[in-house]
Amino acid sequence: MKRKLLYWLCSFVLIAGWSCSKSDDSNQIVEPDKPTVDEPSTATQLVANWNLEEDIDLSKVEKAEAGKWRYLGGWNESNATVTQESLRGVNGSRCLAIIAESEDVDVMFGQKITGLDPAKPYKATARIKTEGIAQGKGGNICLDYLWAPASEGVTGTKDWTSVTLEIDEIPADSTITLCLRLGSTANSSQGVAYFDNISLKENTDLYIRESEHIRLMVDKKYVSISDAQIDTWLGNLDKVYEAYVELFSGRKPFEGKVITLRSAVIGAWAYAGNPVQWNQDYISSALLAVGKGDWCFGIMHELGHDFAPYISNATYAFDWNEELFANFRMYYALEKLNATVITDANILLPDGSTKTETKTYVGAELKQLYKSETTNCYDRTIGANKAVEMGNALCYKLIQIKEKYGWELYIKAFDELYKVPRNETEESGMTQWDKFDYFMSVLTKQAGEDIYANNFTSAELGTIRTYLQTQQ
Repeated sequence: MKRKLLYWLCSFVLIAGWSCSKSDDSNQIVEPDKPTVDEPSTATQLVANWNLEEDIDLSKVEKAEAGKWRYLGGWNESNATVTQESLRGVNGSRCLAIIAESEDVDVMFGQKITGLDPAKPYKATARIKTEGIAQGKGGNICLDYLWAPASEGVTGTKDWTSVTLEIDEIPADSTITLCLRLGSTANSSQGVAYFDNISLKENTDLYIRESEHIRLMVDKKYVSISDAQIDTWLGNLDKVYEAYVELFSGRKPFEGKVITLRSAVIGAWAYAGNPVQWNQDYISSALLAVGKGDWCFGIMHELGHDFAPYISNATYAFDWNEELFANFRMYYALEKLNATVITDANILLPDGSTKTETKTYVGAELKQLYKSETTNCYDRTIGANKAVEMGNALCYKLIQIKEKYGWELYIKAFDELYKVPRNETEESGMTQWDKFDYFMSVLTKQAGEDIYANNFTSAELGTIRTYLQTQQ
């Protein structure tokens, strides 16, 4: 009877997700440390020896091998020791350890994984435990090339911690090398890192939608509007991209590759590049506005950054404020396409106080924002003879020049400037006024008349010079 009762109890707790174990003293019900990765029996598992239970050859090799964990060494490898530990892994299993007791290192194990689908994104996860890691990247998982994507690092003295590495681009040969690493490039670490339960699977958590020039790749939970609304928006961004190409005489960033908008954990609304990193905290609300017809000021601004002079390795000797120029590039697209943006405006009230108001601007209406509806707009800085930060004010002045001479003036000027090679030594010695003055000289050349004399008052120039001369 007692045996039947014990069997029934074990069956019950196993169904409930618990385990039944026996000690020398008594039968005890314990809750184990639950891995966050699925076992091969319940999900497709692409990592061989994923739980590190099979024996691993710890000798160093130059290249990773398919189907095996191999030690690849790395920077300052003579001060690292690698072991396969018994009873120290998750739930008392086996695990790998990288030990650097005396000096910082950057070393790793790697496994080549083949047969992946280049058209699909993947997600790697692992459990990492650390001891005494005071600085650097700590324990992490990553790919194996310089500045490769990596998971968050685990530092300090911490029990088993789950980390994730999202791999959005698989090479055409369908092969990656997944690594277990202590330290990273230019971010080495000292201490001990243990690794266990490594998983690689297709990333099915992502919402992926692609147009001709733009790919949206964000977590599904952030998307609450329809595919049709997303497709309309991406089609609008295609038009914005093509407008930028037109403004820069056919030049395209990243060799014309599709630009990905990717959810990320970052300390800004978004960062330009490819991918454009989009702060996950703002995606849901932005897409809800997209569903109401917004083309999204922030994303158009970041795409504008992608058309900065670096696309041609060109001079920045004229680019005194890249945030201003990103907005000015965006204004070209807005006006040309009569696009809609919904954004916050800072409205000055008659009593001198201000209020924040969400406003909708269509096409050239956005110049009102730069003229009078931000703290650094024209009316509150240059127009008031105040030599303070004036990014939007100067954007408004560039728009005024455009209204007199047309966009062709800027297309010709940018084409000339983007043919000038970069000289960082020269740029480092220039103030923002020097760069502003250089840009105006190129506009003067292309317009065939003095841009200063015909577009600025002496008071405006004095205010602009006073401020920009103090800025590097």
